[in-house]
Amino acid sequence: MANLYFTFAFNIFGEYYSQKRLEYFNLRHNLLKNRMDISYDTYLSGTLLTSILGSIVSLMSFVFLISLIGVPDFRATRLTFPAWTGPYLEYKAFVFAIIGGILVMGIVFLVIYRLFLMYPVLMASERRGKIDIMLPYAVNYMSAMSGAGVQPVELFRSLANNPIYGEVSTEYRYLVRDLEVLGTDLVTAMKNLSLTTPSTMLQDFLQGAITVVTSGGELETYFQIKTEQYLMENRQRQKEFLETLGLLGETYVTAFVAGPLFLIVVISIMSIMGNAEMIFLYLIIYAIIPIGSIMYIVLISSMTPET
Repeated sequence: MANLYFTFAFNIFGEYYSQKRLEYFNLRHNLLKNRMDISYDTYLSGTLLTSILGSIVSLMSFVFLISLIGVPDFRATRLTFPAWTGPYLEYKAFVFAIIGGILVMGIVFLVIYRLFLMYPVLMASERRGKIDIMLPYAVNYMSAMSGAGVQPVELFRSLANNPIYGEVSTEYRYLVRDLEVLGTDLVTAMKNLSLTTPSTMLQDFLQGAITVVTSGGELETYFQIKTEQYLMENRQRQKEFLETLGLLGETYVTAFVAGPLFLIVVISIMSIMGNAEMIFLYLIIYAIIPIGSIMYIVLISSMTPET
């Protein structure tokens, strides 16, 4: 359904965007990094159509809301409208509906359009994180396969067909595609992958592999060196993450366990003596502690590397 929708949109707006290839170079590159099997002009056509439909729906919702609750009562005063506008206030509903509808449509259109433009960037960033996490283990796999005498092409094909390594396997599927379908050589295929992958870590690895192949070196030795390097860096990152997690844990205990308990005790004693409002106690129990705990959960969840 999505392909049909974007194809329909391309039939309407495709010619307009096809002439702006250079203007959307970054978008085209981000679509490649995100491995979205869609051309930039088709994607932009779907973006424009969705923005138009969204703005129309927002206009209908605005009109329905106005008809349901009515128009605010405007009076001609010095703070709102000059006195000469008084005779025209009988048309307030019509004017308010037009101006409000235009504003709502414009805002919704811009928001949807910008979100579509940001989506490939956000998804490519997410893929970069997943690739960086799995790359040390994928390189270790390649090192083991290379040590067993497997040829580089077969090695990359095996990695591409192994779903355990997630987005790394997805990246190497494109390398295998260049080798088997497009008929490129190994060096060119690795160069193409290094130019389109969102991970700078994988780019560095591929550039090193290209240098080794073109200089007549052994990939097995290179894989072993990179395996040791990445595993050591991975252990260092995990150590730093645990230290940060410990610091956050201490901060949480201080700010949302010990601190609120102290305030609860103090406020309870003061309320018994008649010198404190219970509203502060309710705010601590029902607002500060739950909201703070949720914020910490979200923070730790965003910092925790996915495996």
